Amino acid sequence: MWRNALPGLLWLENYNRDTFKHDVFSGLTIAVMLIPQGMAYAIVAGLPPEYGLYACIFPPIMYALLGTSNKISIGPVALDSILILNGLSLLADPGSDNYLQLAVTLTLMVGVIQIGFGVIRFGFIANFLSYPVIVGYTSAAALIIIGSQMENMLGIPLETGSIFYLVTQITEQVEQWHWLTIAVGLIGLAFMRISKKITIQLPFALILLIIGMLISGIFDAQHYGIDVVAYIPQGIPSLAMPDLSLNTLSNLLPTALTVALMGYAGSMSICKSQEKPTDKILTRPNQELYAIGFANIVGAMIKAFPVSASFSRSAAFREAGAKTQLSAIISAAFILLTLLFLTPVFASFPLPKALLSCIIIVSVSSLFQLSQMKELYRQRKREFSIMMATFIGTLILGVQTGLLVGITLSIGMVIYNTAKPHMTELGAIQDGRLFRNINRFNSAQVRPDALIFRFDAPLYFANKDYFVEKVYAWIKRRDPEQLKYVIFNAESVNSMDSTGINTLHQVIQNCEGSGLKFIITNAIGPVRDALNNSSLQSYLSPTTMFSTVHDAIMFIDSGVNQHAQEALQSNKGTRKT
Repeated sequence: MWRNALPGLLWLENYNRDTFKHDVFSGLTIAVMLIPQGMAYAIVAGLPPEYGLYACIFPPIMYALLGTSNKISIGPVALDSILILNGLSLLADPGSDNYLQLAVTLTLMVGVIQIGFGVIRFGFIANFLSYPVIVGYTSAAALIIIGSQMENMLGIPLETGSIFYLVTQITEQVEQWHWLTIAVGLIGLAFMRISKKITIQLPFALILLIIGMLISGIFDAQHYGIDVVAYIPQGIPSLAMPDLSLNTLSNLLPTALTVALMGYAGSMSICKSQEKPTDKILTRPNQELYAIGFANIVGAMIKAFPVSASFSRSAAFREAGAKTQLSAIISAAFILLTLLFLTPVFASFPLPKALLSCIIIVSVSSLFQLSQMKELYRQRKREFSIMMATFIGTLILGVQTGLLVGITLSIGMVIYNTAKPHMTELGAIQDGRLFRNINRFNSAQVRPDALIFRFDAPLYFANKDYFVEKVYAWIKRRDPEQLKYVIFNAESVNSMDSTGINTLHQVIQNCEGSGLKFIITNAIGPVRDALNNSSLQSYLSPTTMFSTVHDAIMFIDSGVNQHAQEALQSNKGTRKT
């Protein structure tokens, strides 16, 4: 039972001292990375910085028990933060008591939705977030996140809105820019950029915050108009139930669905990209939904905002030598100690918010994927168009609407590709041993008495008309005096629904009515089963079903079907291949 209920404990089988050393070192490394990141991403979400620290404690522990991957670091994520800000700012002012309550309720809803997805085995939903959509969305979100930090970097008040609205506000307030705040921000950016070029692995973000706090406390930064974090509550908040009124839940549902989907999709993409066949445990998508969902539910009880896996932090997690999720538990314990004993330091040494913004800007700048955009432009113009539509839509319409635009276009492309799949006429090469696309192989020979074609998709209701149109068009181009056979190479057809079977039956009848013999070759097991359980059963025989195109041609020339039994083999009523 515990193997199924708490799969994370499987990592502790054969656990040894060497593994523990790796986990301790990586746990401390990620902790010093999480402290500034958690505070910074909370600010991106329009929340007090301590909410980010709360999200770094119990949610990762819950994932460590329930998750199936030892390669991801669970905690606050920049993309989730900007989704939260854009969704909640429509309902309340960022930082207000109502806003904070909404954020906690949102966290609970995200967790419940993710668990619900797991219950109905909905893990495949992440597949609808195509690569072009993710590239366009994350690149636009990176610009939006950077734009949202201009308030702290310039020391001026800015209203939430599109990136273009932010630019307008910034240019209109040039005279109000706080130049000392700007200087602090530029120094912080320079420090973080230089640290990226240093090969020695040190917690540069934490070092920047410590230096900034020391200077801020010594020279009283607040006195000079620099906005600071001067108070973080000590300890962790008591358990509390969020607001669950029907009006609140209905208002938050669109944002909760988006955050739940994006959080899970991001986590799964990291898990799958790093998974190896030799891993003790392979990632289970639906279990990951449970793990992240329960992590968010527990987080909601202690005023955390939604968590998921971070690309950059997960990379650091692996590079630091983490072997199991015990590393995450060690990180959580270190951050808990920080909250219990070190938060009073902020009263004497307040933290300039501009430095937190520097960490955010440098962290999310890698999300702007220019090289991937160029690669899509070179390789797949259609997918590049979807990426650009997502990118522009996200910038103009906002992160939720832009993401919806991208997903809609991706689904539209899937429908288009299945409605008009690749379909080609075949010709003989290598003395008839192989049959290939006549548009790719100049040497492919076409027999005047046989039309041979291949259909590279399931034959079903959405593409039946396209199938018929192409077959009839090819027949019309042939000399009716010479054409005697139509050979359907079905090796790329993995299924047929009832509509597809009826369409095929009509084509066969029409061909026979025109004096043409219709032959099916290379049909795989599930297709043979479907045909045997349909009205076409009586049509199937050693003269109409062949294992290969070559066998069909041999039958046409010599009247012999060498592999008739294999071509007709079927398990009626089953789906066995």
